[in-house]
Amino acid sequence: MKITYNWLKEFIEDLGNIAPSEIAKKLTMSGTEVKKVVYIGENFKNLVTGRILSFEKHPNADKLSLCNVDIGQSLLSIVCGAKNFKDNDMVVVALEGARIQDFVIKKSKIRGIFSEGMMCSEKELGISDESDGIMILDDSFTVGKDFASQAGLDDWVFELEITPNRPDCLSVFGIAREISALTGLRLKEPDYDSVYSARKDREFVIEIEDYNLCPRYSAKIFKIDDYACTPLWMKNRLMHCDIRSVSMLVDLTNYVMLEYGQPVHAFDLNKLSSGKIIIRKAEKEEKLLLIDGLERNLYEDDIVIADENGPVALAGIMGGKDTEIGSDTREMLLESANFNGVSIMKTSKRIGLRSEASNRFEKKLDPENTINAIGKFEELLSSICNIKTDNTFYDNYADLNRKRSIELRTARLNKFLGTDIKTEKISEILNLLGFKNRIDKQLVKTDIPSFRYEDIEREIDLIEEVARIYGFDNIPVCTPGTVSKQGKYTDEQKSLRNIRNTLSGMGLNEVINYSFISRKDFMLFCLDREDDYKNYVKIINPLNEDFEILRTSLIQSLVRNAKDNIFKKINDIAIFEISKIFKSVADDKQNRSSEKNTLGILLSGKSSLKRWDMQEKYFDYFDIKGIVESLADIFLNEQGLCVSEREYGFLHPVIGGDIILKNKKIGVIGKLHPKIVSDLDIRQDIYIAEIDLDAFIENISSEKVFRHISPFPSVNIDLAFIVDEEIKYQDVEKEIIACAGRNLQNIRLFDLYRGKQLEDNKKSLAFALEFNAADKTLNEKDIESLIKKISGQLSKKFKARLRDQ
Repeated sequence: MKITYNWLKEFIEDLGNIAPSEIAKKLTMSGTEVKKVVYIGENFKNLVTGRILSFEKHPNADKLSLCNVDIGQSLLSIVCGAKNFKDNDMVVVALEGARIQDFVIKKSKIRGIFSEGMMCSEKELGISDESDGIMILDDSFTVGKDFASQAGLDDWVFELEITPNRPDCLSVFGIAREISALTGLRLKEPDYDSVYSARKDREFVIEIEDYNLCPRYSAKIFKIDDYACTPLWMKNRLMHCDIRSVSMLVDLTNYVMLEYGQPVHAFDLNKLSSGKIIIRKAEKEEKLLLIDGLERNLYEDDIVIADENGPVALAGIMGGKDTEIGSDTREMLLESANFNGVSIMKTSKRIGLRSEASNRFEKKLDPENTINAIGKFEELLSSICNIKTDNTFYDNYADLNRKRSIELRTARLNKFLGTDIKTEKISEILNLLGFKNRIDKQLVKTDIPSFRYEDIEREIDLIEEVARIYGFDNIPVCTPGTVSKQGKYTDEQKSLRNIRNTLSGMGLNEVINYSFISRKDFMLFCLDREDDYKNYVKIINPLNEDFEILRTSLIQSLVRNAKDNIFKKINDIAIFEISKIFKSVADDKQNRSSEKNTLGILLSGKSSLKRWDMQEKYFDYFDIKGIVESLADIFLNEQGLCVSEREYGFLHPVIGGDIILKNKKIGVIGKLHPKIVSDLDIRQDIYIAEIDLDAFIENISSEKVFRHISPFPSVNIDLAFIVDEEIKYQDVEKEIIACAGRNLQNIRLFDLYRGKQLEDNKKSLAFALEFNAADKTLNEKDIESLIKKISGQLSKKFKARLRDQ
C-alpha cells in the first residue's frame, strides 16, 4: 500500500516537524514495515505555472503555434503543437533543464524558430493517461510559482507492507493513528457519526437476507446539479497511490477508500428498477455483466447486490455495467457496506478478479466505519459540485455485539517484557491506539474498539500493543541467568538415530511426510474398521480436504509415496519413515489424544536387477520380514520377536499379521491388500511393516553382551522333520532352540517340502544346526544325545518325526 506524507499531515498536527525517514523508521520498528520512502518532487523540478498571453501560427509549419507565455519574471517564446488552448489559459511550463519522461528540455530551434521551453500535457507529466492537448490549470494557480508545490507534488510517498491481521491500517487514517501513537502528536479524528442520523421512512428500502453475509449496509442518495472534473491535487494523490484517474465520481470513491479503508460504490439511481436494494446470495444460473465489460456466471455462494429485476453488482468486488455511473449521472446512490470476508475471497479467486476493494473486504473490515466513508464522500463531492442532500442516510445494521473487555495486569506485562512500565503509561499508550480503558490499582481494564475486534483477543495481544508503541529499542537488554550446559542426545534420540542409520545401511531411503491425511485415504485403507486405528484426531481448521485427519498410521503416507514414484516410472522402491502417529483417547471427556514414535517400512518392485551372473529378483514378504528380524537381532540381542497371523482390512488375507515381542503386539507386517493396490491404480505388489518404536526401544538394552569365542571346532548337522500342515515353522524353531541349549550357535530353515513322498496335509521342515561348546570338542555321542532330545520333544509336542525314519 502507498500513501503520501502530505496526506498524513492532514490528520496529525505538527507532523511536518518530523522527517519522513524518521516516520518510516518508527513505523517499521512498531510492526508496520515501510519498504521504501520516495521523494516524488524530484520528478517535477524546473516546472512552473505560466499564462498564455497570445499565440500565432508558426511561420514555417501549419500544425504548430508560436506562443508568448508569461512565467512571472520573464516572457518565453514556446513552440507548441496542441490545439486545446486559448489566450489567458494557465499552463504548466517545463523550463530549460527540466526532465520530461526520458528527455531533458533544452532551448532549441523548431522549424527555424527558437522554443524556450515546453507546455506539458497530463500524460507527459505522468498524472494521467490524458493526452488530448496540453494541461489547462484553473485560476487557483499563481503565475511563475513552482508547479509541484502548488499541485501537491512536492511530497514523499511511503510504500507499506500491511500484515493480514491489521485491516485497520489499510488506510491513510489507520496509519495516521499509528503515527500519532508513536509520536504523541494529536490525531484529528472524524466525527461524521454526530452529523448523520439513520432515516426511519420507507422511501428507500435496504433488505439483507443473511446478516452473516452482510452485517451492515449503509447508503445515501445525492442529487448532482452540475458535473465537474476531478481536482488536480486528487488526481495526483491517486496517481502516487497507484490508482488511475477515471472520472470525478469514480475518483472520489477510490479516494475515500484510501483515506478511511472502507470501499464504497456508486450506483446511478435512475438505472435501478425500484426504491429497494436486496443483499442476497446469487441464484442458480444467474449472470451479471460487470463494469469491465465481461459477463460472469454467478454461483450460489456469491453475494450480490440486487434490485427487483436481478443482480446489479457483485458485492465487494465490482459493480454491474447496467447501473454504472457516468458524466450524465445526476442522481446517485452511494453504497458503504460490510461484507463477509471469506465469501468475497472465494468469489474473487473463482472469477480471477481481485480489486483494491476485495483485498480490503477479505480481511474483515470494521462495520462501524461505513459512516466515515459516506461523510468524507459528501464532504469532497460538495466541494467540487453543487449537490442536493441532507444529513440522513439509509442503514441496515445487524447487532453484532462486537464488544470485548480485557484486563491487562501491569505485573504480567513487566514480567513478560522485562520492563518497569507504570500502569499510567500503559493506559496512555492504549488510549493513543484508540482503546478505552480504566485503571483499577495495578490493572488496566480495556474495552477493545470495533476496528481491532478481530485482532485483539487476549491479554498477551495487549502486551504486544504496548511493547511495539513503547519501543522495542527501549526494552532493556539483559543476559538470561541460566547456566550453559553441554547438550547431548537422550537415550531415545540415540536409539532413533541408530535405527535410521541401520535401515539406511540396508539400502532403504528415508522419507518425511506431513502428519495429516485425507478422510478419503483413511477410508480407503479400511482404518475406520480396525480397532487399532479407528480412533483418529480430526483437524478443526484444515488447510484443505487433504489435511483433515492426524494420521493413525504411517502406511497411507508411504503407499502414497510409492504411488507417486511409480507414476514417475521409479518402480523399485525401498523406503522407511520414522515419525509420530496420533490417536484420540477413547471415552475421554477432555478429548485428549496420544502420540507415539512409529517406524514404517515399504518395499515394492525389484530387489536386484538382472546381471550376467544372476536373475532379477522381486521384493517379497520374506524380504520385509527379514528387515524386521534383522532390527531385532541388532538392537534386542535376543530372538524374542516373531510374527503371528491376523487379518487386517488393508492387508492380504493370508500374507500378513502382527509383529510380537515378548508376547506383546508391537506392529503389523504383510502384503498390501490387492483391492487397495487396484484402487490406487498400482500394478505391482507392495509389502509394508509398521512398528511401535516406543515399545521397541523399551526393550533395547544399553549393556554390551560379551560372548567368548570357543577355540573348539563346530559341528554342523541337518535335521528334517515331518509335521502337520498347520504347524508353524517358528513354533518348531522355538522348540529346537529351547531343547538344544547353549551349545546351539545358529539355526536356519533351508528347505520346505510338500509333495508326493509325504502324506496329505503334511510338510517337511529342514533345519541346518550349528553346535559349538565353549569347553570341549563335541563328539558323536554328544550330538546323538542332542538329536534324540530334540526329536523326542518335537514328537511329544507336535507329533513330528525325523524324515529319514
